[in-house]
Amino acid sequence: MKILFVLLLLSFFSCTSSLNDKQFFIFNNVSFKLIEGESLIDVTSDINEHYISYFKNTNIRLPLFKNIISNSYTIYLGIPYNSSIKKIMKFQNLDDKFNLVASSSDSSFYTFKNYNNDSTYISEYSRLFDNNLIFILAISNSKTVSDSLFNLRELSNRFILK
Repeated sequence: MKILFVLLLLSFFSCTSSLNDKQFFIFNNVSFKLIEGESLIDVTSDINEHYISYFKNTNIRLPLFKNIISNSYTIYLGIPYNSSIKKIMKFQNLDDKFNLVASSSDSSFYTFKNYNNDSTYISEYSRLFDNNLIFILAISNSKTVSDSLFNLRELSNRFILK
């Protein structure tokens, strides 16, 4: 009987932890959904430096909050400091070696930009939740991955409001 109880308890905890691994809390009642093959990793100084290396000097501060990796891409989540959707929309935040391919915004709720160069595809997405901004920088070396996972609709659908 004790073995059955222990197995039932272990089964419950393993189911609970696997549900928690599929999303993580950002702030207020907002979580970010992870998809299969993605891992949330600790932000180290090396990761932060790599994230910062994509930006040119701007007046916009986009500190790194979380880092998600997969075999074919990296997603950086930042919490903009002292900024707004209008400010983020106005500036080209990325280094000049990337070409702005597409841009979309409603100027108060979200902004989306897509960049590329010869071998790198980048999507930049900012969204406002209850007067709090979140910033995503998604980077891949595959156009197919970028077009399918890092478009406006897919990035927007990754956020879970509770």
